[in-house]
Amino acid sequence: MRLYPEQLGKHLQAGLAPCYFIYGDEPLLRQEALDQLRRSARAQGFDERYRFDADNGPDWDAIFDASQSMSLFSSRQIIELALPEKLDKTASDRLRELLAQSHSDLLLLISGPRLNQQQQKTAWYKALAAAGPVIPVFTPDARHLARWLELRLRQHQLAAEPDALHWLTLAFEGNLLAAAGEIEKLALLNLPQPLTLPALQQHVQPHYHFNPFQLLDPLLQGKVKRGCRILQQLRQEGVEAGMLCYLLTKELNTLQSLHAALAGGQSFQQAAAALHVWSSRQPLMQAALNRLKGPKITALSRMLAAADAAVAGFDDDSAWRWLQALCVGFFDDKEPVILP
Repeated sequence: MRLYPEQLGKHLQAGLAPCYFIYGDEPLLRQEALDQLRRSARAQGFDERYRFDADNGPDWDAIFDASQSMSLFSSRQIIELALPEKLDKTASDRLRELLAQSHSDLLLLISGPRLNQQQQKTAWYKALAAAGPVIPVFTPDARHLARWLELRLRQHQLAAEPDALHWLTLAFEGNLLAAAGEIEKLALLNLPQPLTLPALQQHVQPHYHFNPFQLLDPLLQGKVKRGCRILQQLRQEGVEAGMLCYLLTKELNTLQSLHAALAGGQSFQQAAAALHVWSSRQPLMQAALNRLKGPKITALSRMLAAADAAVAGFDDDSAWRWLQALCVGFFDDKEPVILP
């Protein structure tokens, strides 16, 4: 069963499952989910806790020793296990063995990194999903962040006017930890409700954060203003232009290959499958191909080659200028270009 963090409280009202798997790259949601599970477990008599990290690979002998030991002072125990980025066959087998030994007096809290589709098809992931709820903890994207912020404000007996809420989504995109801290501060100020845009701009310091992969989707969608905003922030955060060139090269190569396949008479589904385009990204690719024709994709590739050459020549300013031009170039030629 898949649970989302906001559903965990209601789930726990019916009792604890023997195992939970929390995976993803959002530190605040991960920590809060674990804390909520620990509190519920303590209330049900799980007084003994062992934690095993994945820094040097799990010590499986120690994990099994802990799972089979019973303290004189506690009959119920928690074992927390942080999984590494990748599990080899030995680790996969030992994890499934551990899951098979679970019982009502043992609670397994297992956490892991963000998983791709291939990892979610592995035997160890399927064993975890069968043993208990899996809880993905991902940073909400721009479409869902407003709802998360609204719920967070409500938890602190706060509300915000629509334009103020929209400003918060821009101010904290990609940084839930900072957003949570600022909302806690707002709760202490006893400001008039609902919060207005001027009040937030006076009392809140923006802390948005992006990762390089977040640049790709807006470009494929033709959202030039958002793409340029993310690009500017990535530069301020110290992301290297060369890394962006690498990611964009892969994306443009895929677009060119899809365009060539379609021109050769293949269906989009056939071409996407042959190029191993994830199903979640196929609508984005198809929308970009509907907007960008062959000559435009070629022109974008030339801009990217110029940016890459500037990186190779240690001309950082030129590289970023070419990347800016590239972002604008993804926009539909039929629409006016609006820069941020």
